Amino acid sequence: MTYVAKQAIYLPYDIYLDLELHLLVTRPDIQPEAFIQELLHRWLTLDKERLVARKNGQALHGFQWKNVFLPAGTQLRTSHRNKVEFAIVVGEQIIAEDGQSLTPSQFTNRQASARNAWRFVWLRLPGDDYWVRADQYRSRLELNQQQRLMTKEALAGTV
Repeated sequence: MTYVAKQAIYLPYDIYLDLELHLLVTRPDIQPEAFIQELLHRWLTLDKERLVARKNGQALHGFQWKNVFLPAGTQLRTSHRNKVEFAIVVGEQIIAEDGQSLTPSQFTNRQASARNAWRFVWLRLPGDDYWVRADQYRSRLELNQQQRLMTKEALAGTV
């Protein structure tokens, strides 16, 4: 067994307990310490990549879907009548499993017609473990933008 130096990080007890109980239900084989280590490792890796890209003046690759940016590596999923299809954002395109480049609407309507992609596409962004429906993701982004704008306005009003 090799020695691994460790540093304690203190969390409020209620947050730690909530995490521990959540993991017990959803992932009983994972301990909170291991989960937090993996989470921080993923975040740190992505954040360092973003920092390098910004310093080098490189634009992050991805697909712009109306007001939602899907970074490269984002996975898309849709289903119709028990047939599940997957695609991934590569460069600036969405590529289906068969290699075809598609828009979200084309991806959604390959097996059916007149379906709203925002309602029938599920997304899993790079580094995320869970799928989120596209319209929920869009709503969350819009809410975050509104909150940032309100915070900015409030700070400007206090100066």
